[in-house]
Amino acid sequence: MYKNVLLMRNGCEGCSLKTCLGVLLAESLNAKVTAVYVTGNPTGQELRKICGADELKWAGAGRAGKEAMADADIRTEVLAKEALGWTEKMCSDRGIPCEKVRLSCNSPLRGVLKVAADNRCDVIVTSTHSNGVKDLLFDAMEAKTIGRSKIPVLFHHV
Repeated sequence: MYKNVLLMRNGCEGCSLKTCLGVLLAESLNAKVTAVYVTGNPTGQELRKICGADELKWAGAGRAGKEAMADADIRTEVLAKEALGWTEKMCSDRGIPCEKVRLSCNSPLRGVLKVAADNRCDVIVTSTHSNGVKDLLFDAMEAKTIGRSKIPVLFHHV
């Protein structure tokens, strides 16, 4: 049925349930795993949190902003390597082929859909973590975007 299972890894660094579910699904279907970590470009607010609000107010704000972007890239790269490495290990422990993909895109969700289409994935597996009204609204927007996909999506609510 499904021969290539895409696992969304971004934003779920601490969640082993999604990976377990997707890997177990791939194992039961004798499918390969495409583990993807997609990041968006940091917003101004995110940059201010990384380098501190006061640092961006002085005359060297441009340089501070560039340093903050570089710092954000390094932090994101570390998170991506950890998440994708953990998924790869889980797959190798079960003898499942795993392809790791890290992509930077304006919209992480659109990036996932692009990777799924480019790699000919048959199903997308993701987890949701609702922690209040804000998250529920975000999940609704996410569902609207991902609902446009021609690829089936398996949501696992944790």
